[in-house]
Amino acid sequence: MVLTKVENRIQRYRRRLSNLAKWISYTTGRTRLWTYPDRMYLESTNVCNLRCVMCPTGLGLLTRRKGYMDYDLFTQIVDEMAPHVQTTTLHIWGEPLLHPRIYDMIAYCRSHGLRSEISTNATLLTEESSRKILDAGLGAIYLCLDGSTAETYERVRRQADFERTRENILRFAEMRSKRAHGPRVSVQIIHIKPTAAEIEEFKQIWSIPGVDRVHVKAFDSWGDQVQQISELRADDDQVVVPGKRYHCPNLWYHVHIYWDGTLVCCDRDYNALYPLGNVRDGVMKAWNGPRMVELRRKHLEGRLEDVPSCSKCIEWSWWRPTPFSSHGNAPQR
Repeated sequence: MVLTKVENRIQRYRRRLSNLAKWISYTTGRTRLWTYPDRMYLESTNVCNLRCVMCPTGLGLLTRRKGYMDYDLFTQIVDEMAPHVQTTTLHIWGEPLLHPRIYDMIAYCRSHGLRSEISTNATLLTEESSRKILDAGLGAIYLCLDGSTAETYERVRRQADFERTRENILRFAEMRSKRAHGPRVSVQIIHIKPTAAEIEEFKQIWSIPGVDRVHVKAFDSWGDQVQQISELRADDDQVVVPGKRYHCPNLWYHVHIYWDGTLVCCDRDYNALYPLGNVRDGVMKAWNGPRMVELRRKHLEGRLEDVPSCSKCIEWSWWRPTPFSSHGNAPQR
């Protein structure tokens, strides 16, 4: 989908007005919204081939059923939301390249004017899969390596092979660099205790053609629900948390949908212990359904003791929307 300059300008104005409307809904504390989310998270699958130390999936803590999003459900969601949502991820708690139709999903988003992103552990990023991703029209890709040495990487990304993953990423970057157009490429390292000492070296190593950004991802405690994960916070990771809690922007700006259609507040509810409905009868119907409305009310009133993903969370403080911008999903330092 190629837009003219006039169409692009109109789209930008509409987006600004939409952001203003969302901000008004957020700041006035509306619980049933007349605005759409601007970012959508779709879990293509919650199946993963690794056992990473900072991930509830990798630690075997996901008790909900494993599966792959049905393609018909996926197209139904995109058909409804593409005119209103700026970006969607095609991953949450699994490895997206395991989905047998992930390339079709990327292409379908592209054909509907919806920017799609994936975060991958890159262990399955063969030359063929790289070509398919580039051909399908992905908007952005995060290639997760988490270490500048094999010792660190394989300690974090258990069951992965450093050299093989490294070669996969190098090949993808080379293939991307030879194309005039393609996804924005980020090579990513998470800031945790095992990786902290290698971050500066990692930045230097991966500042190469075909890589647009070396992304140092902030540590996420996933709502401080798992002590083993919380203990991975690096000693130099000092997050500034406001003294007074404000209501989490995720509930007003983002929509998180698991592979079976379950709606959750965000990915920190990794076991869907507080389900908010199912989108099979419509994303917006669920997003404005009674469970979602009640959770927004609980956030406004500070009644979160019975919401496992929210009660001890500090990640709500990572960002706060402004009248014309809702960007931000990283902590204030």
